[in-house]
Amino acid sequence: MSPLIRRLFVVTLGLAILASLHAQNSSESDPLRPFLDGKAPEILREIPFTAPVPDGITVRQVVFRSREDSEIFAVIATPKSAGKHPGILVVHGGGGSAEVDKAMAWAQRGYVAVAPDLPGIAEPKKLTVSKGKWSALKYGENRWVATPDASESVLFDAVLSAMKSLYLLRAQPTVDTQRIGVVGVSWGGYMTTMVCGLAGDQVKAGFALYGCGFFDLGSQSSPANTTYNPSLPRTGLARLSPEERTRWLNCLDAGRRAPGMKAAFYLAAATNDFFGWPRAAQATLDAIPGEKNHLFAPNANHKIPVPGGDIASTEKPDPNFVPTAFQPYPTPKGQKANWMSMEVPYFDYYLKGIGKPLPKVKVLPGQDPKVASFSVTAPHPLIQVEVYWAKAAPEALKGDDIKKREWLALPATKTAEGYQAQLPPEAGDWFALVSDDRPVTVSSDMIHLRSDEPLTTSNIQQ
Repeated sequence: MSPLIRRLFVVTLGLAILASLHAQNSSESDPLRPFLDGKAPEILREIPFTAPVPDGITVRQVVFRSREDSEIFAVIATPKSAGKHPGILVVHGGGGSAEVDKAMAWAQRGYVAVAPDLPGIAEPKKLTVSKGKWSALKYGENRWVATPDASESVLFDAVLSAMKSLYLLRAQPTVDTQRIGVVGVSWGGYMTTMVCGLAGDQVKAGFALYGCGFFDLGSQSSPANTTYNPSLPRTGLARLSPEERTRWLNCLDAGRRAPGMKAAFYLAAATNDFFGWPRAAQATLDAIPGEKNHLFAPNANHKIPVPGGDIASTEKPDPNFVPTAFQPYPTPKGQKANWMSMEVPYFDYYLKGIGKPLPKVKVLPGQDPKVASFSVTAPHPLIQVEVYWAKAAPEALKGDDIKKREWLALPATKTAEGYQAQLPPEAGDWFALVSDDRPVTVSSDMIHLRSDEPLTTSNIQQ
């Protein structure tokens, strides 16, 4: 059986398992389901916004209730221009708090934006307004808990805050509820995947940076910590008992929620990332049933140094900007405005209907597994087409193995069907990476060549 055919068989089996898990999660045994009513949360009070507000937008600060004894702070930034606008939920990363600057930047682009605090992901010391049972905890404490069920985890509160914020966004009077997006980084990338999976057709497009699901295939299940010992601090998934681990995964793992996704989805991953390991990222992509795209940034750890990726804090708006009905003000740039510049053309295409789609890369079957063959559909001219390969990874991957793994570039040759590159005999994994002139960058799936290496969804635990 060829590696590609074997991989398709594994993926099909994995998706069947995922569908079963999704059905289980849709039952009354799922502690999240009673909270997912689609209703905007109760606004407890508003807080005056005293910082400078850019031209053309308004900013509100609200405190809402997510569940009993939990008060969540969120900012709502809205364009002043008339009519309905697309909406975007902006979710911060680990150790952060509500992304006020990014919400205002999206509003300047013509989006209604909501940016909440996410307890369980946020640094508790930064949550000066949000309050709950988690307020006195240290960062990360009580995250890996699912006894008697997953509602005891502070990450459960993070998911609730994100979902209630989505309902708050959809309830804004100037929001077009058919054009809703979600964007987030790191733990916020995980949350983007989770929200898109839970929300179904309430979200049209998602863009996750570094975050994914299937923590049992990645950093939170490192083989260095696989021996269960109840006396150890609960600092990772692997230190839970088998029963508690299953409860946690079934409720709070974003990969288990991915089969419910209806949104178009983009996952920006890094090959050497300490958080979203490539095999977990690929398993998440395999579990998404609909439209999806992604990139693997080679030799990068929690960064995306490719065209359209990481942006500098000093970037300035375009001095030659011409106002349009879709974009009445200059697009803000820099780290306060976005995590990646690609976010803007992505959401403009899916939520505003302007611009063109991102390229798509498809791996082509071939007789020789050491020949990387792929096709590219690209509406813009390509500026870079490469193949990256790495030696076979150890069977028992550890964090240092991921961070130190070297990915080497090969030029791709144009063929009648697309592109190809001759891989060296020692190649264990490869993927194609292409960039166009906007610039945006996408990848092919990551292909595993070793016949004896466990593959992504084949490791899913029921």
